[in-house]
Amino acid sequence: MQKQLRIPLDTLPEEGMHISGEVDGEIFGIDSEEISSIGPLSYDLDVERFETELFLRGSISAPFRFRCARCLQNFEHTIALDDIAVSIEIGDRAEVDATDELREEIVLELPNYPKCELAGLSCQINLENNDFGLDKHPEHGVESSAHGGSSVWDALDDLGKK
Repeated sequence: MQKQLRIPLDTLPEEGMHISGEVDGEIFGIDSEEISSIGPLSYDLDVERFETELFLRGSISAPFRFRCARCLQNFEHTIALDDIAVSIEIGDRAEVDATDELREEIVLELPNYPKCELAGLSCQINLENNDFGLDKHPEHGVESSAHGGSSVWDALDDLGKK
């Protein structure tokens, strides 16, 4: 498996070319309890040269293992981008390494607070608490947890009155 995506400019046809393949998932450098790369970055791209730039467009994807921010269970999910467009300055190089640019596109899509629902799973927290998830909108039957019928904002409103 490739460690980098290198595109030789001297053999690039005038009309561009189509490339596809995989780059080792180690390029992400992500391996922790919260998130880890579990497979290669797959790419399916059209490559064209425009004067001083190399233009890549197409799709990329990479699988990851996440830890749910709610229930702390691990789940797997593939980050897939179906319509990317990347421009790389060529300079005086005879070969362009597009690995970092593709890596960055995927990393920018990683969720800050991954939840089981991302992979289409039911979060254990929701199941144990009768589906009163943390992200429920009040119109779905979730009422304030404040006691005595007051809202959680009443305490803040009273701060200036004492």
